Amino acid sequence: MLLLVLAACGAPAPAETLFTQVELPAGAVPARLAAMGADLLVGFERDGRPGLLLHHADGADTEIPLTPATGYGAEALWYSLATHGSEIVALGGRSGGAHGNPRWSVWRGTADGVAEQPQSFNTFGGIYAGALLDVTYPSAGPQLVGTWMSAQAGSDVAVWTPTGAEWIRGSSAGTALESTRTVLNYPLSATSHGADLVVAGWQLTGGRQRPVVWTRRDGVTTVTPLPDAGRAGTAIAVTCANDCAVAGRVDGRLAVWRGRGNAWRRVAEVPDVPVGDNDRPQAPLGDTLVYSDRGTIHIGTLGGDIRSARGPTGVVTAVARVGDTTYVLAGPEDNKRTLWRAG
Repeated sequence: MLLLVLAACGAPAPAETLFTQVELPAGAVPARLAAMGADLLVGFERDGRPGLLLHHADGADTEIPLTPATGYGAEALWYSLATHGSEIVALGGRSGGAHGNPRWSVWRGTADGVAEQPQSFNTFGGIYAGALLDVTYPSAGPQLVGTWMSAQAGSDVAVWTPTGAEWIRGSSAGTALESTRTVLNYPLSATSHGADLVVAGWQLTGGRQRPVVWTRRDGVTTVTPLPDAGRAGTAIAVTCANDCAVAGRVDGRLAVWRGRGNAWRRVAEVPDVPVGDNDRPQAPLGDTLVYSDRGTIHIGTLGGDIRSARGPTGVVTAVARVGDTTYVLAGPEDNKRTLWRAG
């Protein structure tokens, strides 16, 4: 079934599903979400500083102590969160310096406390630096995904792994992560699937923009073009549970693919929604797809019946599922994001 989330007022009609707003501590503006066991990990901003909390099933919140190590870390905005068992890894950034580039910060810890791990400037910065996209946690350990100047052309997909508290960027040369004079790589998001690192993005090759997924295990990377990609396609966001799902754009419309490894298929039963160059649709969680369409938010099961619902409005910026509960982060503006739950 496909549920339509509207901003109407009054008691819900029988065909509607009600979303309930999650009340966070005073002043906390939620920014990123991640499931952590039976709890929801929420990255938030308050008074220009980062915060983390666990939102429990009973509605209570537990704030996690943070220990910044740098000035930029103390003012970081959250870009990505990942959890693995009791461990938390987070990616923050704050623009600064003469050129206004992001000054990245990486954080690790548990619910008892999360600390910034200071890095040398050239770890994530310098004249060859690109951007950082996501922190992930495959079974072998955490990894950061971003871009770095290629020795051949454009930028490579880049992966950092920790040695102690130091994050080391591996070489992309000679692998599917490397851009060449004939194929340029543009990663947009990443997640983990068991032992695999899964990266979604697109390639420019032969004058054509095609959506792709890179899969990396034990240092070996394969790249898979996603099928039925029209004249121009982009893989934008990826999530993995039993299998993986990608949300993206084909010829300016919403597209969804499902699969794993080198076997992918495009899902036919997807709403006809425009997706522009700056839009960031959220990847499905299992069969559940949450998306924005001209300020209205929709949530539902791929290929199902439509129902209306009430709650969040604006643009969806994060979705997470904990047990049977789906959490949606949305708002008309970044500083007015609110957290909602259904289920």
